[in-house]
Amino acid sequence: MPSPKAHPVGVYDVIGLGFGPANLAVAGALLEQSRETCPISVNKSLFIERYPEFKWHPGMLLPGTRMQISFLKDLATLRSPQSPITFVAYLHSQNRLVDFINRGCITPTRKEYSDYLAHAARYVEGQGINVAYGESVIAIEEGGEGTVQVHSRVLTTGETIIRRAKNLIISPGGSPWVPRCIQTILPHRRIIHSSQYISSVEPMLATMKATTRSLKIAVVGAGQSAVEVLLDLNSRLTSMGKSADQTHNLHLIIRGGSLNPSEGGPFANQIYNPEMVDVMYNLPGDSRRRVMADYKATNYGVVNPYTLDSLYQVMYDQQVDGDIARRGGNALPGTSAHITIIPYSNLSSAEISTNPLQTPTETEDTDTLSVLLENTLTQELSEMTYDAIICATGYERNSWLNLLKSSNLGKHFGLYTSSDKTRLAVDRDFRVATNGKNGDFGAPTMNGKNGTSKAAANGINGHSRTPDTGINAEENEPYTSMKTKVSDTLYISRRYRLLPLPTAGHGFIPKIYLQGCAEETHGLSDTLLSVVGVRAGEIVEDLCSD
Repeated sequence: MPSPKAHPVGVYDVIGLGFGPANLAVAGALLEQSRETCPISVNKSLFIERYPEFKWHPGMLLPGTRMQISFLKDLATLRSPQSPITFVAYLHSQNRLVDFINRGCITPTRKEYSDYLAHAARYVEGQGINVAYGESVIAIEEGGEGTVQVHSRVLTTGETIIRRAKNLIISPGGSPWVPRCIQTILPHRRIIHSSQYISSVEPMLATMKATTRSLKIAVVGAGQSAVEVLLDLNSRLTSMGKSADQTHNLHLIIRGGSLNPSEGGPFANQIYNPEMVDVMYNLPGDSRRRVMADYKATNYGVVNPYTLDSLYQVMYDQQVDGDIARRGGNALPGTSAHITIIPYSNLSSAEISTNPLQTPTETEDTDTLSVLLENTLTQELSEMTYDAIICATGYERNSWLNLLKSSNLGKHFGLYTSSDKTRLAVDRDFRVATNGKNGDFGAPTMNGKNGTSKAAANGINGHSRTPDTGINAEENEPYTSMKTKVSDTLYISRRYRLLPLPTAGHGFIPKIYLQGCAEETHGLSDTLLSVVGVRAGEIVEDLCSD
């Protein structure tokens, strides 16, 4: 393994981990900040991205799929409408502004939005923002002299590069998650996550083209991605075709009784307004969780009504074709595929089934995937066999937590390698915890309209978030000791900065921010695009403060 190399630039003012929409918005906000009032130098700002070039959800750029939000909720419009990285500015640069207006729809296609983001990335890089593409961050730790040390690996060479920064912005995005029973039989070329669908579906289907029987494929999930994948697979399998008496089968496995439409009305969407972040942050923990539950149907496990209508029409057409074929005594059309929804079903176990007559070189191309489904109503078990499985089962967002936990930075925030029930709390809870009888460190005084403490203004407080497990713990439960309770809690400022414990003192100066991980304290909009522009401005303003 190549020896680690220190980067020759010296100390960066800020390093951002990841270069998706969240940090791209930060880069734009940094460029627009007055150089007279902001100590952060653009030339000493760096973002580290694992992709070899800018990409945004490349695995789900399906033909015709549309965004779920207005084009005005872009990287900058809600913060600064005159910004050069707004969607309108992009349309103008491409000479498509009038044509987009004539289109009469406020939601762009996903393909166009991806191109907009890539355009914005090229712009900020052209203005001096540095991006290290093709590198994966493998560790962070204290760098001494008030800095954070970032270790990254160049994916093409294996070289490890070490850089130091005065400030850190962690925007990890989501990591694909699949059911645990599926994890046990990975990797397999015919088991893919929806995040890699576009790049993997053709190679996957190619392995089955030699099969003379009809194919049977399962899609697992009940959200937007699951239905989009299902419809695309239906089209692809219909085009593949088989003999006149065979029909491909697609199963959609869902845990509930039916697919549910997303609540996309104007009143429901107010939960994603920027000012709702203040409301959510200032609520008691129990009330915040209640509001999140009330609005869950706007985002989680739901499907856009337009997409649901498309699926229902496809399935209805299948019924019509079947009735016509049966009435005439004919077989179904040879190029058809048939969709079936399997409700109230949970994956219980999975294994790879191979034909004993297969040779070792044939196994992965001709084996099948057996899954045990448990009916969530009756607990009855049924075994199903599939040729392929696509998991549209969402993402986990705790990679940042593992990175921090494994570093010597974690102790400054009350996070240790043994912590397993980490949760996120607001700075109000921090003051209660640190001023209690078991940890009388003296509460920081308030200073600022957003409720950040004076310590934050001095550069020694901030924010964070927990993984999806453990977030339902009571935020106001009594603390028995700093080690057993504070070590399980991370604190976050309104402006997304990790809040070091008072024991860290003024010896820990770097500001560390998180984006896309603070839903527990800042509300449902945190993992989505709705507030990226406004949030970027708040982070940059805090970053530039004394």
